[in-house]
Amino acid sequence: MGMVYVGMKVGNPSGGDMVSVPDVLVDTAASHTVLPAQLLADLHVEPKETVEIELGDGATTIQWGVGQAAIGIAGQGATWICPVYFCDKVEYLLGATTLEAFGLMVDPISNSLVRRIVRARPI
Repeated sequence: MGMVYVGMKVGNPSGGDMVSVPDVLVDTAASHTVLPAQLLADLHVEPKETVEIELGDGATTIQWGVGQAAIGIAGQGATWICPVYFCDKVEYLLGATTLEAFGLMVDPISNSLVRRIVRARPI
């Protein structure tokens, strides 16, 4: 499967201006969306807690803030409040919980985001 990039907007969950962020990598292995801590601070988004993150090497752990931001994905009408990690680098990753909030999944054939079918059992 190739890499999928999307445009998105990020803002404070309490309202105000949203900042456009082009070419965000969709990372289905990341739990939450990862954004630069400085961008979130500029939007007056505050971390609600600090969590320990294990990096992909399986040996390194770091501390990142986690909070909530308003997120809009290009081509989608809605804006949702989603969990975000406060990265100390300039890193933009769209994570699995944000995809779930928007009802999207990665189509490995077209390398794009598509609406997922919601399945439920009869009650």
